[in-house]
Amino acid sequence: MATLRPMEQAFDEASTPYDQIYARVILRYREIHEVMLYFLTSLGRDFIDIVELGVGNGELTAEVLRRFPEAGVEAIDLSTKMLEAAGQKLLPYRDRVNLIHSDFGTYEFMREYDLAISSMAMHHLPDKDKLKLMKSIHRSLKEEGVFLFGDLIQSPSSYLDKKFFRIWKNYLRFNGLSKDEIETRVKGHLNNDLPATLPEVLHWMKEAGFRDVDCLWKYFNHAVVVGIK
Repeated sequence: MATLRPMEQAFDEASTPYDQIYARVILRYREIHEVMLYFLTSLGRDFIDIVELGVGNGELTAEVLRRFPEAGVEAIDLSTKMLEAAGQKLLPYRDRVNLIHSDFGTYEFMREYDLAISSMAMHHLPDKDKLKLMKSIHRSLKEEGVFLFGDLIQSPSSYLDKKFFRIWKNYLRFNGLSKDEIETRVKGHLNNDLPATLPEVLHWMKEAGFRDVDCLWKYFNHAVVVGIK
């Protein structure tokens, strides 16, 4: 996938306010991270070499580094402002984090990793590039390596997809966003988000070569998916 300059601009413009209100605009935002972190710690393994696709504000990164004190993270993001925000949050771990300004959809992974993680980022890729990325991550993982991500998904049912969309808009209203703020979020979703269905995601993970694949958690149009090499 070619680097998306309009997408990068949209992320840069949105990063500061978005960083402040993640939990107000993403359904069960912190629960997504809790599920991911609980699963990783439950495996009883030490993850040393980690790559993160879309570091965002660095919140998940910080929690991973706190729970795995020997780990180092290569954190990739397309937005320079997101990287700046993450850099501030990750100052206590600055010796263990390498912040990389790049499009993770085209990034060439030059190392092998124990773990690849991503939160609310992969749905920005077209479907063919999601599969391409999954294959690239699979090649870059060590044996028994884990690919774990939480993301926006689309219902296979158009009826339910419309219902989930309405639930999300109601969630924004409940959390106090103004009419203009809601319109901005909806416009951003319609212009930039390309979610796949959960069955498609699970199928692509298998096609990419992951041995064990499953959905660990789902809440309306959000899901946490894992694949083990």
